[in-house]
Amino acid sequence: MAKRKSAGKNVKTRSQAGTKAGGTKRKNTKRKNVVRKAGKRKTSKRKSTKRKKTSPHGDLPAVRVRMFRQGLGDCFLVTFDVGRDERHMLIDCGTLGNKVSDVKTNDIVEHLESKILNNGRLHVVVATHEHQDHLSAFRTKAMKALVGKVDHVWLAWTEKPDDPDAQTLAKYRNDLGEALAEIAAASPDSDVGKQVHDLMGFAGEPADDDPLGFAKTVNEAMEFVRKGLGVEPTYHDQGDLIEADWLPGFRIYVLGPPRDKELLKDLGKHGSDELYGLMHAAKLHAATAARPLSAADEESSELEQPFDSRFRLCDEQQKRQLYPDYCDAKQLWRSVDIGWMNMATHFALQLDSLTNNTSLALAIERIADGKVLLFPADAQQGNWLSWHDPELYWSIADANGETRKITAADLLARTVFYKVGHHASHNATARGRGLELMANEDELTAFIPVDRKLALGRNPKGSWQMPARPLYLRLLQKCQGRVVRADTGWAAKAGPTDKTEKALRDLAGDTQWAAWKQSQTAATHIRTDNKLFAEYLLE
Repeated sequence: MAKRKSAGKNVKTRSQAGTKAGGTKRKNTKRKNVVRKAGKRKTSKRKSTKRKKTSPHGDLPAVRVRMFRQGLGDCFLVTFDVGRDERHMLIDCGTLGNKVSDVKTNDIVEHLESKILNNGRLHVVVATHEHQDHLSAFRTKAMKALVGKVDHVWLAWTEKPDDPDAQTLAKYRNDLGEALAEIAAASPDSDVGKQVHDLMGFAGEPADDDPLGFAKTVNEAMEFVRKGLGVEPTYHDQGDLIEADWLPGFRIYVLGPPRDKELLKDLGKHGSDELYGLMHAAKLHAATAARPLSAADEESSELEQPFDSRFRLCDEQQKRQLYPDYCDAKQLWRSVDIGWMNMATHFALQLDSLTNNTSLALAIERIADGKVLLFPADAQQGNWLSWHDPELYWSIADANGETRKITAADLLARTVFYKVGHHASHNATARGRGLELMANEDELTAFIPVDRKLALGRNPKGSWQMPARPLYLRLLQKCQGRVVRADTGWAAKAGPTDKTEKALRDLAGDTQWAAWKQSQTAATHIRTDNKLFAEYLLE
């Protein structure tokens, strides 16, 4: 794994975060043996430490997670110390659209108002990264209901305006985004133009008066989070440990994003064993790019062909003879990895994935029993791999005063709730250094914020496999069936006539599905009957 680079002999690392004003103390450490230590910081005093009422969940502070069902997008409400002195965390709120339910982001805001804001406060808003499906709601008028009622805002270091690394990254993303927007605007009806347009949709919708300004809508949403809520943000670095006075009984570990440029660019290559289904996706891509040209293809723009027409195969027999050999897996090493025709799409994917790798990834630990809830946003390969840098760990003092070393692998082993990254696409859940390390299979539960029908309708049609079949199967196996989707509720066997679930048919036999169904029925701490949200409760 690539090591993180340092500009000098001494580097600054954060030891603690979470003050009301968003400040962070820093400590100079040697580059060797960098340790992320948990330090005490000044935080705003809690208004009350008295229990409001008897908890129905015993002595442990319960945690409730609500996954809203607004379509292809993330919006999670995490409530700590349920039924007692509740504290509320909103992680993202956005969508690319909704094909399955009628839930709108305004409905979510109304829920926040009626359940929290009318009698209390939203203690922290977390905006993980600059994508429409995570931030779009923050552009709506309804979100003004949050103004003055939020105590803390947490963002990744990548969003800090005066951070040199963040500035460099932002310039690269903006330049690439503008170039891609020009391609999409110049050829809106071409296959490439449509693909680029849909991929750029994550960055935002173009403004009416500026068709090239894809990122403007997301920028506006992030600016509202940064300045409009009435609280100064805290910008978190990888390795931060949050032990706030207002959140007793919990620690929050900042796993990412890394600062290493190579890791930020590590999106997962074709054939990578670290990401579920990426080899399969590479083969599908190669087969599509190398298919024989149809008559319709021949009539398409000459600019969309790699060679002059006299060099193309026109004889059908030649095509039939050469095609199988050309697409043989043994010939993959000879092919151009992405293909000339898909370069624009490739760069759009690169922009999308790079932004995903800037995700603020959080692991929430309940101190009393060590159980962990994992929220990696849309982190891709480089972000996940960076968590396992030998120099990244936390030194924690236990109840006996003894110091123990906490690593990402340790946190993953204790994970009981996993918010699946990027709608369970094939490239946003690490295998060996991610899901396979989640060893608590008797409790592990996965929530997938997805609208599969909407995803399949994006260009090229049917290519956005969310959830991806290999990952979906492994999640079901690791969680013993406790997998919940925003669009369907509990994961269930695909019906023979269900076109939306066609690629997910025959994942397992009837006996296995029956066992998973039994596991779901026994999981009374999980609810899927509410149209607005699915709910998980850690008692």
